[in-house]
Amino acid sequence: MDVKKFVTTTIMIGDQPSEADLRELKSLGFVGVVNLRNDGEPEQPISPSREGDLARALGLEYLHHGVGAAPLDEACVAAVSDFIARHAQGTDQVLVHCRRGGRAVALVVLHFARVHGWTADEVAERALEMGLAVDGGLRLMVEGWLHANPCR
Repeated sequence: MDVKKFVTTTIMIGDQPSEADLRELKSLGFVGVVNLRNDGEPEQPISPSREGDLARALGLEYLHHGVGAAPLDEACVAAVSDFIARHAQGTDQVLVHCRRGGRAVALVVLHFARVHGWTADEVAERALEMGLAVDGGLRLMVEGWLHANPCR
């Protein structure tokens, strides 16, 4: 993986992991992987189903929710947020990834918005305080979801 950014001590955002990366994550104490890529995207050395098989064979919990150009749905955001909340506790670590990390940033920011009750008007500023920039189309995606699904 070229992109590896810890958001907290238990949540890391990254790009597409390889088989070797998954093994390394397990050896480092990671317990879960969230894959936000759609099947058939460019630069996808392993499919989401193959990645899931590999992750589970290593003893990692695995969640796949493809995120693309369509508006996010509540079920996807809730599933990803609940997965992070369940697995990124204590010293357990979770990787949330997509192709380059942008969608992972958006979904992790929405997780924190749900946890802390952030509004659409404050989410970009709060994310920046955490070192996460939500720009362009991803910002519109995050703010649009929060307008439709207020967390307060």
